[in-house]
Amino acid sequence: MEIDRTAMIEQVLKNWDLAYPQIIGQFHADSPRLTFRIHTRLQDYILKGQPCSVLENTVKSNVNAHLFLGNQHKMAPRLYPTKTGACYISDHGYWFYLVEFIDGRQMEETTEDEYKIGQAARKLHSLQGYDVKSPDPQSKARFYTWFRDRSFVKEYDAILNEIPDFEKLDRCFVHTDIGPHNTVLRQDGKVMFIDLDDAGIGSRYLDIGWPFIMQFVHFDHGTGKMDYRFDLAQSFLRGYFGEREISREAYDLIFYGAMQMHISYMQSYGPDAVEDLWKILLFGMAQKEPLWELVRKTEREKEK
Repeated sequence: MEIDRTAMIEQVLKNWDLAYPQIIGQFHADSPRLTFRIHTRLQDYILKGQPCSVLENTVKSNVNAHLFLGNQHKMAPRLYPTKTGACYISDHGYWFYLVEFIDGRQMEETTEDEYKIGQAARKLHSLQGYDVKSPDPQSKARFYTWFRDRSFVKEYDAILNEIPDFEKLDRCFVHTDIGPHNTVLRQDGKVMFIDLDDAGIGSRYLDIGWPFIMQFVHFDHGTGKMDYRFDLAQSFLRGYFGEREISREAYDLIFYGAMQMHISYMQSYGPDAVEDLWKILLFGMAQKEPLWELVRKTEREKEK
């Protein structure tokens, strides 16, 4: 941590009524966003800063999501207002807000943790009383302008044509990036969601669809070999749906959500990664029916 940045954070922290705050760590130091762990005599906090190039409405959305999911429902870090009662401030070219530090462990890609994440996602989607739309665009329209110079563009467009308009489907509170990397298992066993940057009202099928290609496809960058984590996918589905039978309609929508979420990331890693991401998309789509057969087999065995 640079000395001038430390001094800046110490100055920023004076906006909150904290008991002898100490900076004890920085997360993702190479990111344009600032994330610092702050220790006090009473508890630890996370100070989050986003560049002021980020729209203020986006910051308001993040803060509102913490107030709703954290302060009201205790499923995310609680947000703490400043001495003046403000939920966030603008200082030194950043938007800053302060949330609690969750004492626990980051969840992992195990069947046990995926089951718990599925259960927590279902509870998340059942919450009522929130009306702020997710800042993450959920329309597929923008993707039709991508990859015009790629050899796979016709097949790509055909996939987009097949995906439904998720903005017209049922709406609920969503996280938009559910997975072990954004969940912490608290010491009392409760699952807590972190990184609520794009949380808000959106489609449950995009939300639970995210891991089915983005996470459950394992891609070896050295050999190009791909495998599918059927065990993790089944555990997540069991956690989300519980004892209820998964309808074919819901299952199809989950995979359409998986396809759109994967496509939304296909420009994120630079032009050199696009071909590999295209292959991952096709491989992930090919696992839809084998996974469905496993799901139905499990349901038939439960009926015996």
